[in-house]
Amino acid sequence: MSEILKLNGTSIGKAWTSVSKYGLRRGLQDAAARWAQSRLSVPYDVVGDYEWILGQNNPARLPTPKTGPLRINWLLPGLGRGSGGLLNIFRAIHNLEKWGHENRVYVLGNGAPSGAEAQELVREFYFPIKAPIEALTGKVADSDALVGTGWKTAYAARTIANTSRKFYLVQDLEDRFFPQGSLCEFAKETYRWGFQGITLGRWIADVLRSEFGMTCTPFGFSYDREVYFPNGSDRIREQRKRVLFYARPQTERRGFELGLLALSLVAKRMPEVEFVLVGFRPRKMRVPFRAVFAGVLSPAELAELYRSCDVALVLSHTNLSMLPLELMACECAVVSNRAPNVEWLLTEETAQLANPTPHSLAEAVLTLLDKEELHARKVAAGLAFAQGTDWLSEIKKIESAFYSGLGLSQEWQSMPDGVPLCAGGGQANSQGGLR
Repeated sequence: MSEILKLNGTSIGKAWTSVSKYGLRRGLQDAAARWAQSRLSVPYDVVGDYEWILGQNNPARLPTPKTGPLRINWLLPGLGRGSGGLLNIFRAIHNLEKWGHENRVYVLGNGAPSGAEAQELVREFYFPIKAPIEALTGKVADSDALVGTGWKTAYAARTIANTSRKFYLVQDLEDRFFPQGSLCEFAKETYRWGFQGITLGRWIADVLRSEFGMTCTPFGFSYDREVYFPNGSDRIREQRKRVLFYARPQTERRGFELGLLALSLVAKRMPEVEFVLVGFRPRKMRVPFRAVFAGVLSPAELAELYRSCDVALVLSHTNLSMLPLELMACECAVVSNRAPNVEWLLTEETAQLANPTPHSLAEAVLTLLDKEELHARKVAAGLAFAQGTDWLSEIKKIESAFYSGLGLSQEWQSMPDGVPLCAGGGQANSQGGLR
């Protein structure tokens, strides 16, 4: 990975982007103004920064294809490592390629990696896709399906006409990431444009249908079986019990303060418990209990950690993260908050659900730590539920959404190795497989 890619997102990287875009004098002025804006929270150039919000609506103008395989263009808001959303997108592209579809990827943002550099990044941290990856400069190749994958990319998709149908892959309700205000409204507006929705889970589909009249096809969660699995026998545990907390203080929707208060109550009742905080880079922090700050780990390191823990507290105030199924696959009991955005996937049978208050969540954790029989039931039910899912079936739903959105029929044949063949599409590479 090049040094330029490593600098992206840093102050130096942002200054270099400004200089590259505007020239030395104006670029340095722009960088200085942005530095002041970050310190004073005062907008510097609203029209310059958000002019893309005013982009013209250009409806899709290409004729619908008569059959597959399809030409699919994906618009990404950025490209970097460690993104669950990008993992799902590249997993889908990887399998759609094996079924014969032609994919192209376009990345928003000045200084976004493209070409061989981007291919290397995606291959190292996600999946080995063949699709070319380019920076979005305003022009894209003709496509049968144009896919926005975030609210900013939806604005770009709105201006592009050389496609047969526009789709919107919605993995969370991004308008809820912001306080009520401009950005919230900018994001919310994208759900009203008539794009064909493909949503990660039923909850998002239900909200978009009921509140915005958006046509949606949901797909579900699964997990990587080569990484997340039980030990295969009764686990040998230390005498001390361990509780994992998916801790992301920088991400409001993951309920960091709520979770930490709940764990403080658990520690008062069971001071011998060891707590493991994972999901953010360790920094100085005062917590009233014994804690291991595990940091940001690789999937393999996470799986090993999950297998060492008795209970995991995973909070979600918008859509669920990928963690619950991965934890269940490693035989770690899950505690989460009650809410429609959680209960579309998790149930009282497979997880310990509680009201989103410190005392209720603490009681849920304590109950699982104290009652071995209940803990064993939750672990067994969670493992069975996780093992009943598979990514291949869920990605077939994404492919079906493209076909139905284009008004095309789809016929499936069962190949000897169980890999599907799509009418008009190509046979999946039997040497490949989900990671």
